[in-house]
Amino acid sequence: MTHIHNSNPIRLMHFSDVHFGVENYGRFDAETGLNSRLLDFRNSLTEAIDGALTSGVDCAIFTGDAYKTRDPNQTHQREFAACIRRLTSQSVPVVLLAGNHDIPNARGRANSIEIFAALASDLVHVLDRAMVLQVPTRRGQILQIASLPYITRSSQVSREESAGKGVQETVDIVADKYKKVLDSLRAECRKNPDLPTILMGHFTVSTASIGQTQTTYLTNEPQAPKGELTNADFDYVALGHIHKFQDLNLGYQPPIVYSGSIERIDFGERNEPKGYVMADIARGHTQYKFVEVGARPFIEIDVDLTRGNGDPTDRLLDAIRKHDLSRAIVKLTYRISSADAPLLREPQIRAVLSTAFLVAAIHKDIVRDDKRDQSRLLTESLDPISGLAAYIETRESLRPRRDELLDLARKLLDDSVHPAA
Repeated sequence: MTHIHNSNPIRLMHFSDVHFGVENYGRFDAETGLNSRLLDFRNSLTEAIDGALTSGVDCAIFTGDAYKTRDPNQTHQREFAACIRRLTSQSVPVVLLAGNHDIPNARGRANSIEIFAALASDLVHVLDRAMVLQVPTRRGQILQIASLPYITRSSQVSREESAGKGVQETVDIVADKYKKVLDSLRAECRKNPDLPTILMGHFTVSTASIGQTQTTYLTNEPQAPKGELTNADFDYVALGHIHKFQDLNLGYQPPIVYSGSIERIDFGERNEPKGYVMADIARGHTQYKFVEVGARPFIEIDVDLTRGNGDPTDRLLDAIRKHDLSRAIVKLTYRISSADAPLLREPQIRAVLSTAFLVAAIHKDIVRDDKRDQSRLLTESLDPISGLAAYIETRESLRPRRDELLDLARKLLDDSVHPAA
């Protein structure tokens, strides 16, 4: 049994779900030749790493999903490797955990992060199976790490176990396997009870809040019970897989933290802050803070022009100008009555939107106004003066000037029929 006393807390950087290779809402960057979204993800991760180095980080841990796909191209691998090298060049050890996006479909194939352990120095550790590892940190302290990568149903549930089972029954089998693996990891960690100990995991916990983007594809996801993570054997539980930052054990020890993704994927994450976690790990007590990075803003503007008065273009422009669009990916949706739709000055609207980094979509919803549409049909069958009178009755702002407008209209008509010599 090892007894090592760490007199000072270990300063830990926890980041996750980098997803290099996401290129939706991107455009070609002429200066670098790269997709602008790759630059977004790289810039956010670089900002996080630089912030951690400034804070005196002792060890950095990554809790899975380095890339969008299991087979990243060389460019994505190069950019991720350059970010990791920013840490190792400053003697900061990096521990990489395999997530579901890192695990190959076929048995025997290397996972997408395995190459880092083969090529890098002893400062990079890749964890692609459940195990316990002691890692020397930048200042020579020892951090004990238990790892639990993403458990796939196919790898953990045999045909015999799943035979005749429904979806939920199979999910429950995988959840039970999480429990058994965690029991085994805790038992292994107890052999070194004085070491600051963390658990790195890439999975869904039963009480986690899932953001809008992930809700659709995390349906029937196997879940680990939260109660399996609150044991005092762990001083910090670092999780990946869910993109929304959260502490599932807020106010208690150990913190059970999803650091969230480093950059926004799409509009479903527009209201979620993005960043990383800095934690001071000590045996029996951990303190941490979430550090937000300047991720690309996603702004969704939704305006109902069928309510209220005034020029519809001015009202829509006022709504748009409330937002700083300079770095933003923007989606505009507005509703307008069929009577007011012809009044919109669309070139002016597009000119204001052109200040955005990218306009992803403009959705116009024309709402049929039965009273006004019927009036339009009616006026088409009447003589001009009667038609104008019917139209004026549909416009509250024009009614007080009804007689004046009709007199002017009669004069115009009279002049057109009997022009002055």
